[in-house]
Amino acid sequence: MDVIEYSLGSQRKAEVYINRLFAYFLDPEQPHGMDEEFLRAFLDGLPDTCGFGEDTYDLSDVVVDDQVRLTERAGGDIESSGFVDLSVQVPNEWFLLVELKFSAEDTQTEFYRRDVTHIDGTPKTDYESAAYYLYLHQADRPEANDPEFSNWTWTSFLDAVLTDFIVENAPRYPQRTVVQLYEFIDDIRSITGMSDPTDNVDEKVALYLNHYEAIADVTATFEDQWETFSHNWQARLANRLASAELGSIQSEDEYHVRFECSNDAVGDWWFRATSADWGMLFKNGWWRHTDDLTDVLHDRPDDHNDARIGFHHRLENDRENAIRDRTLTLYFRNMGANDQSFIDAVCERFDERAEAIDAALPGTASRTGNKRNLLSAEYDIVPDEHDDFFAAYVAALERGVCDLIVENPELIGILDDIYTDAVTDVYSSDVHIP
Repeated sequence: MDVIEYSLGSQRKAEVYINRLFAYFLDPEQPHGMDEEFLRAFLDGLPDTCGFGEDTYDLSDVVVDDQVRLTERAGGDIESSGFVDLSVQVPNEWFLLVELKFSAEDTQTEFYRRDVTHIDGTPKTDYESAAYYLYLHQADRPEANDPEFSNWTWTSFLDAVLTDFIVENAPRYPQRTVVQLYEFIDDIRSITGMSDPTDNVDEKVALYLNHYEAIADVTATFEDQWETFSHNWQARLANRLASAELGSIQSEDEYHVRFECSNDAVGDWWFRATSADWGMLFKNGWWRHTDDLTDVLHDRPDDHNDARIGFHHRLENDRENAIRDRTLTLYFRNMGANDQSFIDAVCERFDERAEAIDAALPGTASRTGNKRNLLSAEYDIVPDEHDDFFAAYVAALERGVCDLIVENPELIGILDDIYTDAVTDVYSSDVHIP
């Protein structure tokens, strides 16, 4: 509080403090020890009305600032200006403007969205991907004046993001950061007038501190097991499928397994575990070098000139869902690193075949409407029915592979056609997928 101007009233001081602390937690560059994790939880937890559709796996280029100047310019002259509370952006790609409200009425959102031409001196038109707007306010206050601002209450933010994030991640962070996060909850509740007599934050903090060594030991053990699993799931899945006589392992190295399905109609598949997050499953032929489309790949070329589609599960990004909700999500993805023209072509062909795709999908899966993760399917992880949590995870993954791949030649045939048609459209080259 020493850095806050004391000419401000006490309410305004608290609002400025909340604003600056919020920006501090969101910024991966700050010394809180959470790296990108709180920022990722915040972005993944945004309300659906915000429409946020950016990939949160790699947030290394994200810039977080508070009190960012927004200007309306005409002919190089500044016509008017204001300061938005928070800005989260990837320069030249996308931005999220967040207005934090505690007591005052909204007077600025229409200006921020409709009239502003520059964000901290950078033209809005430089952002090629998308623009997002969020209005965080008290439940009993009017919503944002501008309809493009997504409305989110402080209560919903605490319930959907902050409280669960602290409970699930606190043992991994420095104690000072954990205490700050708990105090952040108290400050928000205090300034917004919220009260919940059943939520005894002080007792939770004391409980955590009293059992810190035990919590840290258990957490470290699980983290080690999770790290091992993130690099061997592909072998465990292939062995389980082979044991069920659903195919056979053709080749295997530290990171890849080539698996031949017993159903000839769906061909050979690669299971790839080179990332602690992205678990890839793709058909042999769905990954090619754009300079020579006869060159079938199963690993990233040095020049990154490739065109690929495939299924994947997110070990790190979806870990909370797997551990807390016991749910595995398997996605079919139009890869974000593809040329934009290829991404668009795959989406166009996918939409054209929507009716046939719906007919081929199992009840666990659905089309998402997203241009990258085009399909998603959910499966229960049931540790009580297996030796441990990780065996249950692989079993859930096996059910997904059976539903969407091994026992679904209709769906795979459609996806084959989408891929080859998109290659022809964009690269004027005919390719054949076995």
